[in-house]
Amino acid sequence: MSELADTFCVVGATRGTGLQIARQLLQRGSKVCVVARDPSKARQLFGAQVQVQAGDVTVPSSLRESLDAQCQAIFFAVDPTGGIGGRSFFGSRTMIRDVSYQGLVNVVEVARLNGFAGRIVLLSGMGADQPSLAGVLLNAIKGNLQQNQVDRENYLRACGLDYTVGRAAFLTDQSGGQCSIRITPPVHRLGFGRKLARADFARVLIVAAELASASRKTYDVFAAAGKPTDEPGLIRQFEAFGVEDGTMAR
Repeated sequence: MSELADTFCVVGATRGTGLQIARQLLQRGSKVCVVARDPSKARQLFGAQVQVQAGDVTVPSSLRESLDAQCQAIFFAVDPTGGIGGRSFFGSRTMIRDVSYQGLVNVVEVARLNGFAGRIVLLSGMGADQPSLAGVLLNAIKGNLQQNQVDRENYLRACGLDYTVGRAAFLTDQSGGQCSIRITPPVHRLGFGRKLARADFARVLIVAAELASASRKTYDVFAAAGKPTDEPGLIRQFEAFGVEDGTMAR
C-alpha cells in the first residue's frame, strides 16, 4: 500500500458537510489536503493539522498545484455561496452552475491531467432526477440546482475515473450518531420528511471513499428511526446492492 493511501483531498472544506468530512478524517488520523478559495479561513479552522492549498473551482489554472495525484480520494463538497444567508438563495443561475456543475468538471479534468487515479466522491441531492414539490422549491431559490446535480452526475459517470455519488436528504446541523442511517439505491424523491445530519452524511461518505463495493455507485442516504448505525452496519448496506450504475434495476 502506498504511503499516501490514507491521504484525502477535500474541496470545499470550510463549511457544511465538507467541514465535517475534513474534521472526521483528522479525528481518525488521516492526512488531509484542503483546497479552499480562501486559504486564510481554512488555516483558521484547521491550523497546521491539514495541508491547505489555494484553489477556486471556477478557475482551472488555480487547481493545478492543488490537486495531489497521489491521494486516495477527492471529496467534492463545494456549495455556491452568496445571496441570503450566504447559501446562494436566489443567486445568479450562471454563478450557481459555474460552481456546482462546471466546478466539478474543472476539478476532475485537472486531477486527471495531474495523474490522479483514485476515487471522486461527489456530494449530491436526493431525487435530483425526479419531480417533486420540494425540488420545485429548491430550484426556485437555488437557481435550477437539481439540473446541475443531474448534469454533473452524468458527467462523472462518463469521465472514466472511479467515483461514488452520495445523494443526501435535507441536511441538518444536528449532532450525528443519534439515529439509524439508511443507504439505498437512488430511487427516492426529495421530500421534506426525510432528513440527515451533516455529520452522519460525512461519515457515510468517508466509508464510501474506501469501500470497493461503493465503486461507481450512486445511492440515497437518509435518517430513520432506530438504533444508531455503526460502521459495520454502513458497510453491510453498501454491499447489499452490489451492481454498478447503469445496470441496477430501477
